[in-house]
Amino acid sequence: MSIEVFLDNYGGACFPGQTIAGRVECSFNKEKNLRAVKIKFKGRAETEWYESESYYDHSSKKHRTRRVRYSGEEVYFDAEYILLQGGENFVLPPGRHSYPFSYILPAQLPSSFEGVHGNIRYSIKGTIDRPWKFDYESKIGLNIVSPLDLNYLPGLREPKAFSDDKHLCCCWCRSGPLTLQVSIPATGYCPDQDVNVGACVMNLSNVSVENVVFKIYRHVEFISHYPSTRHRFEEVLVAEVVEGGIGAHGEHSWTSKLKIPSNMVYPNLIPCSIMNATYELKAKAVLPCPHSNLTIEIPITIGSVPLAGVPLSGVPMGPPPEQLPLPTYNQVPSSVGPYPPGPVVGGATAPPGDLTPLLSYDNINYPPEKAPLAPPYPTNNMEGPSNGAPYVPPAGAPFAPTPGAPYPPVGAAPYPPVGAAPYPPVGAAPYPMPASAPYPPGAPIDSTAPPTYDETVKFNEKR
Repeated sequence: MSIEVFLDNYGGACFPGQTIAGRVECSFNKEKNLRAVKIKFKGRAETEWYESESYYDHSSKKHRTRRVRYSGEEVYFDAEYILLQGGENFVLPPGRHSYPFSYILPAQLPSSFEGVHGNIRYSIKGTIDRPWKFDYESKIGLNIVSPLDLNYLPGLREPKAFSDDKHLCCCWCRSGPLTLQVSIPATGYCPDQDVNVGACVMNLSNVSVENVVFKIYRHVEFISHYPSTRHRFEEVLVAEVVEGGIGAHGEHSWTSKLKIPSNMVYPNLIPCSIMNATYELKAKAVLPCPHSNLTIEIPITIGSVPLAGVPLSGVPMGPPPEQLPLPTYNQVPSSVGPYPPGPVVGGATAPPGDLTPLLSYDNINYPPEKAPLAPPYPTNNMEGPSNGAPYVPPAGAPFAPTPGAPYPPVGAAPYPPVGAAPYPPVGAAPYPMPASAPYPPGAPIDSTAPPTYDETVKFNEKR
């Protein structure tokens, strides 16, 4: 008796949201009694490690040490289906029997991953359930690759530049500063791409710099939830370049290239809550003992779909911007191509680690070099009437005023017709007329000056 699980059109990797199809094949040499033939799909992430801790043993009244297991688990899917329903008295004849199945993976899944303190695994298990006997099982693993499109992550196209300095002291003597400057053109990359690092070291101290090292690391964080929340970290070296040293009171600049290896796994762990993967570029000016090294760390992101417009390795980048000639009319593309397509559900798709080739402009139809440019809006160079015919404005157009007429034609203007008084007649004004004039007509105006202070005092004494 045997059972095997086979997958259709499985090329070693599948994607979230894809339909998994296959069959379970059972072989029997003679009649077998069975309850059912089952298929189970499961995806889970787990973390686990042990730590030593001290505790007080009250029975022996001594301090002892014990190992504590810290773990975390996250289940993404766990589904079981019955392909053949049997029973206690169900008998399957001898021979080879095949039972097809299909399952749609969830749309949000982290990539398969194996770490030091945890893993993310996906599996399919076929089972022959037998009454009162041990079951027969067959289990296969699924390699799920979750694409990470760098074009949807903000800020990855922007260049980054960092600088740091330190003063080197020897006994009571303090020398000039040691300055390290590092810059990169972008922070989002894919496998097989080059990270162009520009660096400058200004050493105004009395100590020589042994060498300058550029490294790319991957940091994986593992999180436990039982019996308490703890964190463990794993560091993996991705790429490394070592440049020369600099003597005291010297200065030097580099442009180094760090290639992202294509034979490494760069998992997308964004949908996972108990594991997290980050990358960083570390530039270090190595100093002799007892001085500590001068280090700059720049966070970067490694994905599976490259940034549009960022050249890949091996593609000529052309002269620097100040040496670029002005483009001709035929060199200007009419449009920019779309992003690389995503995975096709149920279809054969290349793994996202393969970089999509750059867009080709060979099939774009350009306008002729001396073709007149048509303005996007109408101009005022309108063709006039022929044979002296008078101009007739279209319906709804405003009328032009007749020469010599103070008003437009009757009924076509917002003004009152000719001859109508522009003001309402007397007595219809919105304000009432005064009952009497404020001053009588012909009344003399008194121009006598007011009395002074002395005249007022004398007038009051006389009274």
